[in-house]
Amino acid sequence: MDRGLKKMPPRYRRLAPEDAVERLIVILLFAVSAVGIYVLTGSFLAALFIGLLVGLVAVGTVAVL
Repeated sequence: MDRGLKKMPPRYRRLAPEDAVERLIVILLFAVSAVGIYVLTGSFLAALFIGLLVGLVAVGTVAVL
């Protein structure tokens, strides 16, 4: 393996405890999308599912940044 590749940072990173801003973004996106779906449809399960989906996409996006 090339020595230069060993020193490169990983492409994706996990959220660390000090990443408060990133966690706040994920939580707000989850909450806003879940509440919006619940208000529009009145279905708690649909709101929870869409909120989790948006939360997972947000975590993936933050991991790439």
